Amino acid sequence: MLPLEHLQTTMARSVLAIEPMVTAKMLTAGKADPLARLRIYQNNTRSSLTAVLMAVFPVTVRLVDERFFRFVASEFIRRHPPVESRLARYGAGFPRFLKTIDTLSDMPVVAETARLEWAIAEALDAASHPPRPLSEYDGTDLGPSPDIVLQPSLRLIVSHWLILSVWTAHQQETAVDQHSAWERRPERVALWRAGESVRLVLLDRANFAFRHSLKHGLGLEHATTRALALDPAFDLVSALVRLFGDGLVTDVRIPTHPLAN
Repeated sequence: MLPLEHLQTTMARSVLAIEPMVTAKMLTAGKADPLARLRIYQNNTRSSLTAVLMAVFPVTVRLVDERFFRFVASEFIRRHPPVESRLARYGAGFPRFLKTIDTLSDMPVVAETARLEWAIAEALDAASHPPRPLSEYDGTDLGPSPDIVLQPSLRLIVSHWLILSVWTAHQQETAVDQHSAWERRPERVALWRAGESVRLVLLDRANFAFRHSLKHGLGLEHATTRALALDPAFDLVSALVRLFGDGLVTDVRIPTHPLAN
């Protein structure tokens, strides 16, 4: 008899159709056909994982048709089975996988929309910290470049395609203009968790760069410099008010510098 861990690993690989014949030989209790028994587990597992992908990528499903999505999902599951028990984390590689499908080569907005939907799933799964009000820092000397800590759920996406426009149209159940949706035009999207839902907004280049720098802990001075380089008219005060108003600021830290010897 195989050790339990080895047995479980072998069974999992067989259920995902990686090594079907190996486990079939183990399922010999009773008179049932071992391969038939194994296929029951395989079908149930594949059906469950397909349902997970459809729940995470609903707009992508509508863009390509449900039957085609199920076919692509089946291939993805076969090639990229789950590596952890939390199904909420399954599907990270699906948008990238869609780019390898020849049938979708002339529809790049499909994989890009899936990328947006995965970011939404990530944001919903991320922690949500209490936001700090701007009034809390009235009269506080924060120095030239404080570290502004943002919500961990914040995601920033740049796409060459109208992904937010396509996604929004499907939320409102309005018809999507296929000509404009397939038109190459960049969108910069910020999204974050707000309670049990997600907020999504479009940003210009300067405000996107500003939030991107803050998200990566580069400090207010660096973030402002980047934004001004892209747009000399960038309004720092308005950008900060908007950050606090969106509930994105969770802390403001004053960098400490070691004393000179």
